[in-house]
Amino acid sequence: MATETTKSTTTVTWDDTVSVENAQKKKQELLKAFNSSDRIHLDVSQVEDLDISAVQLILASQKEALLRKKEFKIVGEVSSNFSDFFCRIGIPMDNLITSEQLSTEILETITGDENA
Repeated sequence: MATETTKSTTTVTWDDTVSVENAQKKKQELLKAFNSSDRIHLDVSQVEDLDISAVQLILASQKEALLRKKEFKIVGEVSSNFSDFFCRIGIPMDNLITSEQLSTEILETITGDENA
């Protein structure tokens, strides 16, 4: 008898502004997702403004996924505000079009593995 394991997915949606003022709330939402699912998707399509707190949360989430052997992926359309901010802090996004590419770029940045 074959056992089939289904992986659960939770999508956390960020909207409006992600900043130091609401970073703790955003962190708790992500931790809840990590505690309840195998795959965590972060939808950034509704983010209008962000600061370095958003970047820190994304990087910490990617590290958490690696530690827990879970999948963390950014989903949704990446706005120009979002990609412009990443470029300003030194994470090149000039050629990145999709959230999948953003997830890959961030994983490469964290692990140093170009094949991540």
